[in-house]
Amino acid sequence: MAEQVLTTTPSPLEDLKEKNETIKPTFEEQVLAYSSLYSMALICIIWGSIRSLRFVQRKIARKELLDTSILTKDAKKFPITASLVLFGLYLVFKGTDNGILPYIQTKAGPYLPEPRNDSSPSMGTNLLNKVSNLHPLAAKAVEKAADYLPEFNKANVVYFLLLLLCWEGCNCLATILEPFFAFFLKRLPVGNRWPRRNIPYLLVLKRGKKELEEGELEKAAKKDTEYLISCEFNTHFLVALFFTSFVGISHLYQRHWITNNLLGIAFSIYGIEALHLSSFKAGTILLSGLFIYDVFWVFGTDVMTTVAKGIDAPILLMFPQDILRKGWLDASKHGMLGLGDIVIPGIFIALLRRFDHYVGSKKGKDAKSRYYFVTTVFAYALGLFITMGVMHFFEAAQPALLYLVPTCVLIPLLLAAIRGEFKALWSYSEEHLVEKEEEEAKKEQPKENKKEKKNQ
Repeated sequence: MAEQVLTTTPSPLEDLKEKNETIKPTFEEQVLAYSSLYSMALICIIWGSIRSLRFVQRKIARKELLDTSILTKDAKKFPITASLVLFGLYLVFKGTDNGILPYIQTKAGPYLPEPRNDSSPSMGTNLLNKVSNLHPLAAKAVEKAADYLPEFNKANVVYFLLLLLCWEGCNCLATILEPFFAFFLKRLPVGNRWPRRNIPYLLVLKRGKKELEEGELEKAAKKDTEYLISCEFNTHFLVALFFTSFVGISHLYQRHWITNNLLGIAFSIYGIEALHLSSFKAGTILLSGLFIYDVFWVFGTDVMTTVAKGIDAPILLMFPQDILRKGWLDASKHGMLGLGDIVIPGIFIALLRRFDHYVGSKKGKDAKSRYYFVTTVFAYALGLFITMGVMHFFEAAQPALLYLVPTCVLIPLLLAAIRGEFKALWSYSEEHLVEKEEEEAKKEQPKENKKEKKNQ
C-alpha cells in the first residue's frame, strides 16, 4: 500500500447513505456499531504496539538496523506528501467530465481499447492501423488478444487498486496469524517433516553499483550492491497465506463488511508494527502536521469525502447500523472509521510502548515503573469517544485526528511533567537504531572522529 501506504484518514466515522434508505438507525444500533468500531480500533492499537516492540527487539538481537523509519525530516514532509497523494486520487475520482481519467482517455484514446460493441472495433484506431501492417496471422492474433484487454475506465482502475489492496491485505493477515498456524502445525503427528517443519526461503534480486566480474556479485561488499527485491518467508507463512487468501477472494466477489474488517485490521496491526517512529519529537511533528492535514481536507474541501467514496477497498473499518433489523448478511448502512485514524496515532503509541520498556529495563535503585503506553491508550480511547460524540451530535463526518492528536500528545506530556520526566520523554530517540544513508554517515563520521580525539 503503503506506495507505502499510505495515507492517512479517509473520511473518518461517516455514514454510508443509501439512495432508498430513509429510516434512521436507532440509538441502540448506533451504540452497537460505534462500540464495535471502538473495540476494533483499540485491539489494533494494543496488538500492533506489542508487535512493534518485539519487532525492534528482534532487530537489536540480530544486530540489524531498521531500514524503514520516520525521522524528524520525514515527519515534516509527510503531510505534504500525503496531501499530494490525496489530491492525485481526488483528480482520478473527481468525476466523468473533469477528472484526470477522461483527460488521459482523450489524449491516449486512439491507443487504448475502446468500448466493445457490434459497431466499433475493440482496439484503438491508431493501434489497429499499426497492427494491420504486420503479417496477416500476427495481426489477427494481436487483434484477437485485444478482445480480452480491459477497458481503461474508472471502474477498472478502482478494481485494479482493490486487487492490489486485497493481495497486500492477505499478506498482512498471514503475517499476523502465522504464529497461530505455527502453534498448531508444530503439534501435528507427522514427525519432523513438512508441514510441522518450518523451512525458510529467501528470494533475492540484487544488482551491483559498479562493474563486477561474473561470479563476484554474490560476495561483493554491501557498499557495492543494492537489493532490488528481498523476500523472506517460510512454509508456515505459506500455509497461513493459503487460508487468508480466501478472505481476499471473498472480498473481491462479495465486498462484505466482515472481510473488509479482517483486511483492515490486518493493515492496521501490520502498519503499526512496521512503521517505526525514530523519536518522540518526530512523532509530535508528524501528528501535528497530520492534525492540520485532516482538518483542512475534511472541513475545507470535499476532497477527503470524494476519495473515500471513490475507492471501494478495505481502507476503513465498518460496522452495520441496521444489523438488528436486517441481519449481518443483508445490513448495508454502515458506520465507518478510517485506517489512518488508527495507524497514525498507533505508531506514536507504539513508540511510547518502547519508551516504557527502554526505561523500565534499567536496573538499579532509581528504576521506576512507567505507564506511558497504558496512559496514552486511554488518551486515544478518550479522543475517539469525543469524536463519536461530536459526530453523533452534529450528524456529520468529523476529522478524528482533530480530537485524537491533542489527547495522545498532551496527556503523556502532562504525565511526564508530573513525574519529573518531561525532558527524558521529549528527548527520547531511537535514531541510533536506524540505517543511515551513505551521505549522512559520511557527514557524521568527522564529528565522531573529533569526539574520539577529545576523549583521547
